[in-house]
Amino acid sequence: MEIGYLDIADHYRRQIADRQIPDGERLPSVRQIADEWNVATKTAQRALKSLAMEGYASAVRGLGYAATFRPHDVATLRVRVDGSRQRGETYAADDTQRILSAELTPTGGAVADVLGVTPGTPAILRTGSVTRAGRVIRMSHSWFPAELGNPVPELLETVSTPPGNVARIEAATGRKTELTADHFTVDLTALQHASEFGVPQGTPILVRTTVRHDGQGVIEYGTTWFPRGVVLAVEYNDRAE
Repeated sequence: MEIGYLDIADHYRRQIADRQIPDGERLPSVRQIADEWNVATKTAQRALKSLAMEGYASAVRGLGYAATFRPHDVATLRVRVDGSRQRGETYAADDTQRILSAELTPTGGAVADVLGVTPGTPAILRTGSVTRAGRVIRMSHSWFPAELGNPVPELLETVSTPPGNVARIEAATGRKTELTADHFTVDLTALQHASEFGVPQGTPILVRTTVRHDGQGVIEYGTTWFPRGVVLAVEYNDRAE
């Protein structure tokens, strides 16, 4: 049976949750995991990135990753799709899409972990919203590594035009997306989002986090919030098409 990066991530996730690997202890390096599991270094790197995206590991600059304790209180259902997903969302003709801000912003702990930088390191943050019939139906934050601002200056502009930011990044840098991970959770609206969506604070809300990885590093880390009453339909195309 071929070992995949999710198998490796599951192994370390259980050990961290069971405290067999103590909180803060350094995890094996990419090379050590590749040798131990007899997999490619790219597979080992994806396993560590997966742990970081789920909050079970934190990037330590120059040292790799350290375990971050989380109990068995999260139910994760995985659906692996060997195909392609059309990027972006499709909206109704009368929907209004706005880029609210686009600027270099210091990264916090969780964002810094995913991007693999030291907390406080600036990264490009783009925030946006979509309004339908006067109602906000989508809010988003998208983080990009700061170095992408030079080859893709549109990342720092408050405009959104085809072909989209990820396509621009791929065309300008040659960094092709190899892995897109979407995580969906139901959370409660914070004060900011409650005000924007026009709902009471604490109302259930759908949260999607998306990480795009090119095998060497994250090129986009995004969070999107959808209020109740919005249907999110995801369509996938088979590779054979």
